[in-house]
Amino acid sequence: MTLVLGQKERGLTRNVEILKANGDVITPGVGDLVRVRINRQGQEDVLSVTSGTPTANGSSVTVGATNVVRLDADDLDFEPGTYTFFVEYFDNADAREWKEVDREVFVLEHTR
Repeated sequence: MTLVLGQKERGLTRNVEILKANGDVITPGVGDLVRVRINRQGQEDVLSVTSGTPTANGSSVTVGATNVVRLDADDLDFEPGTYTFFVEYFDNADAREWKEVDREVFVLEHTR
């Protein structure tokens, strides 16, 4: 688990790898998706971004050996504080369900 720092109304770009249990990198294939969700436990997502479907503000996830998560400044317009940053993977060939592959601490600070 790592710490992801963001500032309110400032964009953020982060690379995310999906790893097998043995440490090998998983590269999403055709029909596979990567999703990032930010929320507090037991509450609704304050932001959810899925590869292939950018938000209205342009936040996106680009898949590859290293997946690039780009969060637009306008999507980081929620209450500053501590959240959970979930990275989830949908393997189209395997059980057709979302799997949590990483969970990080996300801290959104006031813009300086």
